[in-house]
Parts: sequence; structure tokens; C-alpha cells
Amino acid sequence: MSFVADVLPQLTKAGCNTGACHGAATGQGGFQLSLLGYDPEHDYQAITRELEGRRIDLATPARSLLLRKPTRELDHEGGLRIERDSIAWRKLVDWMSQGAGYGPPELHVSAIEVHPPAGFLISPGESHSLRVTARRSDGMIEEVTSLALYSPNDDGIAEVSEDGVVTVKNPGLTAIMVRYSGHVAAVRVGAPYTMDPEPAADTFPVRNFIDEHVFTGLKRLRLPPSALSVDPVFLRRVHLDVAGRLPTPDEIEAFQARADSAAKRMDVIDRLLDEPGFVDFWTLKLADLLLINSSKMGAEGARAYHGWLRQQVADNVPMDRMVDVLLTAEGNPEKNGPANFYRLTRDPRDMSEFVGQTLLGTQVACARCHNHPFDRWTMDDYHSFAAYFARTGLEEGRIVQRAFGEVQHPKTGRDASPRPLGGGVNAADHEDDRRAPLAKWMTSPDNPMFPRAFVNRVWKELLGRGLVEPVDDLRPTNPPSNPALLDALAEHFIRNGYDLRDLIRTIVSSGTYQLSSRANGLNHLDDRHFSRAYLKPLTAQVLADAIAQATGVPEDFAGQPSGVRAVELIDPQVPSYTLDVFGRCDRTVTCAPGSQTGGGLSQALHLLNGPVINARAGQVAQRLMTSMQSNEDRIRELYLRTLSRSPDARELDHWTGVLAQAGSPRAA
Repeated sequence: MSFVADVLPQLTKAGCNTGACHGAATGQGGFQLSLLGYDPEHDYQAITRELEGRRIDLATPARSLLLRKPTRELDHEGGLRIERDSIAWRKLVDWMSQGAGYGPPELHVSAIEVHPPAGFLISPGESHSLRVTARRSDGMIEEVTSLALYSPNDDGIAEVSEDGVVTVKNPGLTAIMVRYSGHVAAVRVGAPYTMDPEPAADTFPVRNFIDEHVFTGLKRLRLPPSALSVDPVFLRRVHLDVAGRLPTPDEIEAFQARADSAAKRMDVIDRLLDEPGFVDFWTLKLADLLLINSSKMGAEGARAYHGWLRQQVADNVPMDRMVDVLLTAEGNPEKNGPANFYRLTRDPRDMSEFVGQTLLGTQVACARCHNHPFDRWTMDDYHSFAAYFARTGLEEGRIVQRAFGEVQHPKTGRDASPRPLGGGVNAADHEDDRRAPLAKWMTSPDNPMFPRAFVNRVWKELLGRGLVEPVDDLRPTNPPSNPALLDALAEHFIRNGYDLRDLIRTIVSSGTYQLSSRANGLNHLDDRHFSRAYLKPLTAQVLADAIAQATGVPEDFAGQPSGVRAVELIDPQVPSYTLDVFGRCDRTVTCAPGSQTGGGLSQALHLLNGPVINARAGQVAQRLMTSMQSNEDRIRELYLRTLSRSPDARELDHWTGVLAQAGSPRAA
């Protein structure tokens, strides 16, 4: 018998090596196993050799501590884990009866498969059994359904038993994560939103390939899409998302004067992509992603880095070229902006985690100490990836490549050889800069990791939710809500030269982006399939700029020229109570939602009683009183400046009455 193939899976299924039991960092009760069995050799030694081998009894296997503890024949804080005379119990008895050998050292599980591989949809309340098979290194294929571990990504949609029986509870789509012998997989399961015949959706505005993939997914789920957004809603949305600003009254009126058409909307999109506001706004987004911050880089370094980044966006430099420059940057950070990429940390392990999370959309940190429990990354993968950055350092104020520096594997103590995540060739020993082959691998059209991660981030910025959530956690066990769409977007991005402007243009010109946020009844439950537009909050800088634009009174920032927009600020260290309470990212850690401060009561009070609104209200009223003669004109102007549309008849009647009752616009 094999310890790896026959024994260890039984202990894993029983939960003996989970993080809450003996798989914890320090083990439990003096007995430590590797988390979920990622290190079989260590586990074999711990079971058969520690305490002079007293955990097993070869003469009387049933009397072994290894069995008497989990069967509760002896006190066991972990409770009952293995039933006496169960399959697991008999398997362990047989193994010890045969001498408790390790078995062929080269034997291991090379892959697992889950059936059905394409997933399935069933009615709420119905169940379906999964089947899991494992391919061993000796060529044998065995069914391991009863030994695999299962967990749903969203237990509000589906639940799964220990034996792999999936029961769908509510409409929607989720994934079941499957783990066995160090390998992970996932299968998508769910239920349609209605069992009635497919809802009519002929009105779905198919503008490009995005809509084709979204519509296919909606038809499968029998989820009717909302209608196309009306012109004022689209105009406001696209200005905020593309240029980070509100449309001006003149732009609104010019847009309203044209007949409705797709070409009319495309003209707006193209104009916004060509204006400086687009450059400022998307430089801000990339600066948040790259954590440009003077507290880490110094004022001059942050300024140089931001200036370089803004020029790249202005020149529409392909994103793969930008990544190549960042990864191979060196020199004086105060003069060569990209060199600041390496000023965030001097630890190659921390650097590899940042690069993985930011540029590849993958979280590798778990694999620093043990194989990743939810992804395919091993400790070998982690430390080999970190080795690319081991020779990058800061000397005399310059980022340099040294002739020395290694990352030691904590288990073996040996130097890790640089290797890309997921395999590939090692960095050649004669390379002067290990990072060069890394950059080549990362930006290769044959490597889908970077383009998938990047298009997913841009999709979230524009539609409020990523195709994969969180956006920095792309892994097989966290599949996209629409896998075909993510693949198509990534392929489009590569085929069009990693062009940021083209990617944004493609997304915002789609019918999917332009849908209304108003639910049609059935799709109010949808929060991930894009059957409607999802409401999303304005970022701190955009909200501050919108208030300044609507009132005509700019926000003043210490040390900055008068009239500078918040989205133009280089550094989050620029003092601003307004931006702080609105929740700007300080760029010390990821700027993902939930990592920022601000909001809540402080923001509400600031908007109600603070100078950001009150100090400007009088100026706005004075300007309207002197520049316009009628209350109707004043009301229309306020609507155009704030809501980016004209008031309807009901609203106009209401506010006209309010002003008349107040006696004067100033009193109102």
C-alpha cells in the first residue's frame, strides 16, 4: 500500500490535517501534520517515527494511537473523526498490518477531474451527484469521490454533502470547489431564475461580442435583461466612468438635441477618450493599483513615477510594454519613474506577492508557508517566483541588479531557482537581469494570466463588479461568472495590442454596459450576470470633483495650484479632509473596496453641515439670482449641473411651488 495514495487521503477526508486541527502551524497536542497533506514525507515521519513510533502499533494496528484518538476510544479534543470498522478505519489497519511502509516514493496524484466538467443547472431543491477521478503518476485512474473535499463558493445558492451530492437552494450560479491530494478543481452549478419558458429578450441591444456572451449566459439562466438606459443616464454614466467628471450643461443640451442612435453615443465615447480628463482619471486608477505614494517613494520619486505613468496613458502605450518597463526598471527613482516600482519593499517574497496580486490577479501569499489550499500554487512555485526579485536592491539611492542574492526554500534550505508561476523555463544562469525573462513570460501572448487579470480589473471599474471577484483572486476554484466572456475579452485585448483605450471603448460601447439599472422584476436578484447595470459609488476624488463642478466652486488643496482637480493629485498624502472622509485610498495597501477608510457618519455630517456643501450653497444661489430671471430657468440649471438632465414636468411643478412658497430662491 502507498502512504501517499491510500493513507493520507483518508486522514485528509477525516479532517485530521485541517488548519483547525493537526494541520495548524504548530499542530495540536504535540502532533503536527502538513496542511491538507501537502508534505507527505513530513507527515509520514510524524506518524511513524516521532515519539519513537508510538503513534502506530504494527503488531496490533487497532490499538494504535493513530486510530484510538480519532475513534474517541481515547480522549480527543478533535472529536470523533473516524468510525470504527469504517472504510477509513480498515484502510489504516491494513496499512499498518502490512508494515506501514511509505510505498513507491515517486508515486503521486498528477491531476483530478470533476464530472460533469461543464457544470449543470437544475431546479431549486433538486440534487445532483458529482464524480471525482484522480490520475496517478503510475497511469492508474481511480474514483475518489468519497475522499475528495467539497465546499460551495456561495452557500446561498448551493450546498454540497461530504460525498459530493450538490443541492441547489436558490436561483443563480456558483461553483463547488473540489480538493484531493494537493489538487484543486471547480464545477459550476446552479438553477435558472424561472422554470417558465425562456423570457423574451429580443430587445437586448447586441452591439459587439460582449453582448453575445452576456446574452448567451442570460438565456441559459432564463434571466431577462433590463432595457437600454435612457440618454441622460448613459451620458452621465459614461462621463463619470471614462473621464471622472460630470457632463457640462452645454454637453447635455447638445446631446439631447440629437436623435437617439448608437452612433450618437459612440461620438460621446470617442470624444471622452481623447480628452485630458480621461488621461488624468485613468492615471489615477493605475496609480492606485501601483500604490504610488510619497511615504514609500519620497516626494520626488512619487512625482517622477506619476509623471511617467501619466505620459504612458496619454501616449496610449500598450499595457504589455508598460509592464515590461516596470518589471525591468532600474536607476535613480527620482529621475526614472518606473524604478519606484521596486521601492515598495526590499523583500523579494513581498515583491513577488505584490506582482502576483497586482499584475497577474493571483494571490500566492498562502504558498509562502504551505501549498495553497485553494489554488494550484505550491511552496516550490512561490519561492521560485520570488527568486526573480532576489538580486534587485537599492544601493546609493539607485535600483540595481546585483550579482548575488537568493531566496531559500524554507523546507529544503536550498536556493530556489527562478521559475514562472505555473511552470516554464528557468531564468538562464548567464542572465545579467533575472527579471528580463520574467517580463518576457508575463507579457507573452501565450500567457493568459496578465491579460485576464487586467481586463477583469477594467471591467469592474466600468461595470461595478468583476467577472471574477475579488479581482486579485483569479484561480480555478473561483471561476468567472461568465468564463467565455472573460476569455473573449482577454483575447481581444491581446489581439488589439494591449490597448487600454480600445478596451475601454469596446466595453462602454456594448449594450451590456449601457443597460438600465432599473430591475424588471425577475432580475432584481441578479448581482453577477450583468442583466442590468449595477449601482456603484463614486470614488472619493470623483465625488469631490463632481461637487466642485456642480457648484462652480473648486476644492482647494494645500500646496496645489488653484483649480486643480482631485483626480489630478499625484499623492494621497496631499492633505484633504474632504477626500479622507470620502474614503480615498492611501495606497499603503491594496485599494480594493473595503480597504479604504472614510464614509459613514463622518461623511454624512460633512455633506450635511460641512463647508464642502454649505460654504458653496450661498455662492451658487447668488450666481443663479443674478444670471437668471425665472425660477424655472434656475431649477433647470441646477438639474443639469447635478443630475445631468432636465427636470420633468412633475419635478418642475414641485420645485416651482417650493420656491413660490418660500418667497424667494435665496430663502428656499
